[in-house]
Amino acid sequence: EFKNNIPSILLEHGFVERIEKTKRYDILSDYPNFHDKIAVWGEIKKEYLMNQYGIDEKKIIVTGSPRHDNYFLSRKKRERNDQITLLIAPNPISDVSGFSCTDIKLRFKKTITDIIKIVKGFKNVKIVVKLHPIQLKHNSEIQLIIKELDTTIPILLWTSVIDTINQADAVLVISPDIPGTTTMLLESMILGKPTMNVFFDKQIPEFNHVKKNAVFTILDNNDLKSNLKKFLFDRKFQDELVNNGDNFVMSAISNHNNASEKFASILKSI
Repeated sequence: EFKNNIPSILLEHGFVERIEKTKRYDILSDYPNFHDKIAVWGEIKKEYLMNQYGIDEKKIIVTGSPRHDNYFLSRKKRERNDQITLLIAPNPISDVSGFSCTDIKLRFKKTITDIIKIVKGFKNVKIVVKLHPIQLKHNSEIQLIIKELDTTIPILLWTSVIDTINQADAVLVISPDIPGTTTMLLESMILGKPTMNVFFDKQIPEFNHVKKNAVFTILDNNDLKSNLKKFLFDRKFQDELVNNGDNFVMSAISNHNNASEKFASILKSI
């Protein structure tokens, strides 16, 4: 309990959508036990907290995402380049979720190895890898896997996410952790890039962004070659992904460009 009666706001940090299978991981955010106000990125999350946990509407503030104001302002016009730059963003396996085991790591190694070998077989496609800037052992393991395959592939860690995505023509996320989604998916959509996600499970999850076809989502045991070919070279399909991504972002995030200003005004009023 707060003994000094200092008002506080719990600000949503990352892009998280839930399905029934992953709802139990909400415990990591501790929403039901937080007694002060909660700031969320959009109306969808507000309704989720009200419907799933009975949280009072008065406790929930829809601010948008202050951390993504610069993303909306940094979006560039898409270009049709002769050489395609594919940004691969592997999400490292974390022990926190309880999914780290030999089997999932072997599946991950096979998947990223197969992806890189397949893409290298396409003409005029350059691979760039962006690791999540987090201190996890699996990040080092990912680097070793990639260097064993091709020492010329750039592996980025602390570079600007905005600049890295903007320099790519398409973004491929690898998601071995089942509990949630990675913010790289949302950021790629905001910046107008066709986005693909390779998900590790027995069936494709029915997240909102999946149901709205905003992200091309496949399973790690699907036909990688045909799906990668479609994703990288079917321009009509890419345009549909970007358009669906724009529609999803509009519905999921409020106060584009000015969420920081909105949040600051709320803080001043407390």
